[in-house]
Amino acid sequence: MTPIPRETGSALNPINHAPDSFDATRDLPAGFWEFFLPLHRAFTPRQQELACRRIELLQASLEGHKPSHRFPSEAVRNGWRVTLPAWCQDQRNQMTGPADDGAQCVKMLNSGAPGVMLDLEDSCVNEWEHHATGVANILACLRGELTYYDKKRERTVSIQPSGTVIFTRPRGLHMSQAGLIPGELVSASLFDVARVFYGIDPAALRHSLCIYIPKSELAEEALWWRDLFQALARFRGLPQN
Repeated sequence: MTPIPRETGSALNPINHAPDSFDATRDLPAGFWEFFLPLHRAFTPRQQELACRRIELLQASLEGHKPSHRFPSEAVRNGWRVTLPAWCQDQRNQMTGPADDGAQCVKMLNSGAPGVMLDLEDSCVNEWEHHATGVANILACLRGELTYYDKKRERTVSIQPSGTVIFTRPRGLHMSQAGLIPGELVSASLFDVARVFYGIDPAALRHSLCIYIPKSELAEEALWWRDLFQALARFRGLPQN
């Protein structure tokens, strides 16, 4: 396979590249690589196909062939409902901020907002160190352990206990991660969700784990996410749905 150059991508959609010195067994949590590789083999090829499909549909649209809606399925025609757990029914206000800014993460969680989205996508710099910091901050927030030092007040500020829902937003399906496997791209969505999911200890969670799915465009993309969540549930022995 031809090695993927560092400059792969475009000015509008650059690809995050791990450092040249990256060593998966050294630079990632113990056991993560063995957990991640089967997921990569199963889900990255599908993600790459979906990303290419988006480009094809966009080009066809620019040429005047606009996308059309599918005929609604029987479930949709006959009405459908989604049951929300009690912990996420309050949707009156959500705050969003970059996951790599620890002080902002703590401030949002102490704001009293019912929902806070810790973002690894649009508001977070798509570079390796920023991403690693973002993942570490998310895991610390889920445990209620993240702190920052307030210079004005000369004190350390910690997360106050609350029922705030933390929404983790991974990078979208159109994005790839380079530098993990020589000559291969990895789904950025998959890598982000896997890093957070592998790092949690259900017994230590102070906030519910919730994944905010960004920028979905096709029913096939929804199925990709469904299959990923079910695969992760099997890994932890959780209920399929």
